[in-house]
Amino acid sequence: MAKETKQDRTVRGMIDQVTEHLHELKTMDATSTTKETDVERWCASFIKSCLGYTSSSGYVIRSQETKGKLRPDLIVLKDEKPIFLVEVKKLGFDFDKSDFRSGKIQLSEYLNAAGGVKYGMLTNGCEWKLYDFSNPQYGGVEMARFDLKSGEGETFELDKRSVEELCYDIYVFHEHSCSDKSWEESAKEATAFSSESLAKAILSSDVIKYIGKSIRGEHEYKANLEVLTDKVFTLLEEGLNDAVQGWNEAKAAELQKYVKSQKRATRKTKKKKAEQPIAETSPSQAPTESAASTEVKPAA
Repeated sequence: MAKETKQDRTVRGMIDQVTEHLHELKTMDATSTTKETDVERWCASFIKSCLGYTSSSGYVIRSQETKGKLRPDLIVLKDEKPIFLVEVKKLGFDFDKSDFRSGKIQLSEYLNAAGGVKYGMLTNGCEWKLYDFSNPQYGGVEMARFDLKSGEGETFELDKRSVEELCYDIYVFHEHSCSDKSWEESAKEATAFSSESLAKAILSSDVIKYIGKSIRGEHEYKANLEVLTDKVFTLLEEGLNDAVQGWNEAKAAELQKYVKSQKRATRKTKKKKAEQPIAETSPSQAPTESAASTEVKPAA
């Protein structure tokens, strides 16, 4: 039997509270009179009871009651020091189709005003996003997300197994992940894998040369690297959906199949390298006896 990890224990302890809060949110979601302030109060309770930012652990969740332009909805503090801010939107706020940037920009402005706070959360009660704003160059990198609704019908799944799986998704937002420096690692990974970072890596001269070699091997054509760079840039800028004529699900599946084959090839290469014996290196040897005997001795 596999040994239970810290994450497993935390998830086990989260299930009951998350289930209770899901029931509450489901009721709120079905009520047309639910206000944004109701969602805000629910979020504060969720952060405390489900995500572990409790008073006994030294945290205070403060709702900003004062009116003002730079007024974050919730501030989570420890020892009176802000750890992260939360911007709460109304239930049903669409982060993808609505003016998503306004929420993100608001969060960035709040963090700048607070000074020294680099993490922020954006939520509409159901969807939660965790951002790192420590690097202004990237304007806030999304570290993690989860959605309390699931499936094609966007419903609340309340059976124990579904809630347990959800708790594993939620864990990265939990106090344990925040306090054990996991957020710092998540931020580094998110920055490294951000769209901007990946685009620059793909457009680097070394990668373009490699792509050129791949094209030459497959099509027996030596590409002009400057032209190839422009073509790759156009593909990244427009996306496959717009750049490839007749792009459809079948072509997408074909490309996914190719990606999987390349991943397998990468794993095989790593495995092969791992199995190769490491050549032993030894320090420079002193001259052997035969070499020493042939040395010319200076005349007396």
